[in-house]
Amino acid sequence: MNTGVLFTPLRLGRLTLPNRLVMAPMGTCLDRDGFVTEDTVAYYRRRAEGGVGAITVEGCLVSPDSRGPEPRLCGPQYVPGLRRIVEAVRPHGTKVGVQLMHPGRQVTDGPSVAPSPVPLNSVAPTPHALTVPEIKRIVADYAQAARFAADAGFDFVEVHGAHGYLPSNFLSARHNVRTDAYGGTLANRARFSIEVAQAIGAACDLPLVWRLNGTDAEPGGFDVESAVAVARMLEDAGVASISVSSGTWLTLHQTLAPMAVPRGHMRPLARAVRQAVSVPVMAVGRLDSPNLAADVVASGDADLILLGRGLIAEPDWPNLVRAGRLGDVRPCIACNACVDLVGRGERARCAVNPEVGRELTWAVKPAATPRRVMVVGSGPSGLEAARIARLRGHRVSIWERDRTLGGKLTVAGAAPSKQEVLRFRDFQARLLVELGVEVHTSAPVSARTVERHHPDVVVVATGAEPLVPPIPGIDGPAVHDAQRLLLGEVTVEPGTRLVVVGGSATGCETAELMCARGAEVTIVEMAGSIGRGVEAITRRQLVKQLRRDGVRILTGAVVVGFEPGLVRWRPAGAGGEEETLDTDLVALAIGWRASGTAITTELALLGVDVRVLGDAEIPADFVRAVNAGADAGLTV
Repeated sequence: MNTGVLFTPLRLGRLTLPNRLVMAPMGTCLDRDGFVTEDTVAYYRRRAEGGVGAITVEGCLVSPDSRGPEPRLCGPQYVPGLRRIVEAVRPHGTKVGVQLMHPGRQVTDGPSVAPSPVPLNSVAPTPHALTVPEIKRIVADYAQAARFAADAGFDFVEVHGAHGYLPSNFLSARHNVRTDAYGGTLANRARFSIEVAQAIGAACDLPLVWRLNGTDAEPGGFDVESAVAVARMLEDAGVASISVSSGTWLTLHQTLAPMAVPRGHMRPLARAVRQAVSVPVMAVGRLDSPNLAADVVASGDADLILLGRGLIAEPDWPNLVRAGRLGDVRPCIACNACVDLVGRGERARCAVNPEVGRELTWAVKPAATPRRVMVVGSGPSGLEAARIARLRGHRVSIWERDRTLGGKLTVAGAAPSKQEVLRFRDFQARLLVELGVEVHTSAPVSARTVERHHPDVVVVATGAEPLVPPIPGIDGPAVHDAQRLLLGEVTVEPGTRLVVVGGSATGCETAELMCARGAEVTIVEMAGSIGRGVEAITRRQLVKQLRRDGVRILTGAVVVGFEPGLVRWRPAGAGGEEETLDTDLVALAIGWRASGTAITTELALLGVDVRVLGDAEIPADFVRAVNAGADAGLTV
């Protein structure tokens, strides 16, 4: 596919965008108490440097009584910080806008309001049903925020009218049960959105983009036919562009699709809206494949491509694609680590790009004195340590005991829903070869190996080893580490009765893969739920899929012994009677322990400069592993 179509200009209202690529608004938690920080400015500057045509700054709260982790635009005191973003982005030829949002009932803190007193879920508080005067005040808040955006120098504004936030909540017949002018018919439910659009148009002359759900993906919720009708109403109200998304907090697998969801899953929604309106339409939804993005534009399904997580993983995506260097684009694996961290109120980080969240200070500087660096282990931390150290000019070798590079990445990418992980593994491995890193596979490392090669520094990134507790019978011939099944080292025939002990990420992924191969799978987990260590959106979908596939899940269950053909277990807590499960095979996924202690002790006796990182030091997730590897590469 010719990707040149992505780099043609386009009119958006009175603006001319230099290309068809727009950075989607995504929260970062880089602000402080609602004020933009220098970290925020550096984050957006870095994306502008990468060649994106337009940036939509993350959602800013428009009402002073709204509280949350987002930046704020509800008073003049917030304007100077946002102006610094504009001043940082504009020299790179990138247009920049800001998203205006009111969370409504989807708040993490502060007042919960909605068109109707319908709670978000069974544990959420019942929101306050807005009165008409309160609705008018919020409409005015949007208009005032738009004026502040114009004062800050933005080129356009966007209203977050999707994902179950306040305008979207008004549109849903499932959640808006009002009987006045703001409820009932679709025109009435759209009234709030139309009034906001008209108020912004009267308050400033900036082009207005409206982010609209193509569907809520909820039974009885807002659907694509309604979206088409509302898009026409918004166009009549003066909106310059429609950005089509989908989902709410109840259906986040649509909004922030995990890696198991196919790329372009929201494309049909954008197409439906594009066929109904004459203003430019933006499409989103895992469109970070350059060829897919180009096809969406070339086919006329949308005019602009929104890149969110793809630009977090690879800020230079536009420039690399424009130059035809598609293979150099660092792949976003849709692991949602960035989303999960921000959702917990933590600063944005990325599982594949350690620069994220520290753009202000990030610098890969040449080493003052090049050294011979031996990296032991090629999991996520080892690969990144080797890459960064080589970029700094060190002579680097990487040593892996298995036949291929990747370490735990290879295990993690074995399940059908985790194949994207292998793209990152292969990308990193190829980069090391291109950079001139000396690669040794099928090469376990001992103190003698280190003595023979005389490195100046050894980076121990050997990962974690499986935890094997002293359960009677655990050394039996039918009991295996789950990783062996994931790697295909143990044959599993259709109809095999498999018990997976441990419902962590590894346990769930083992169950998924073995179920796909026809095994009859039971997961036994001591805790009250499975999927610990899995990002929340991915976990929800994974557990649903396991249940759909017929996997039996026993929680609150403690395994007490293994016998030929049997697993003995009892309920957690006192007084539970022991029970048994018939089985042909057992996979252990109980946990991990750091693996770097032994070799570190040996090397200390040699007087070698040793750095222990990643799971070799403390078992953790990919984000911490990759960032630990980067830190090691930056400091050796």
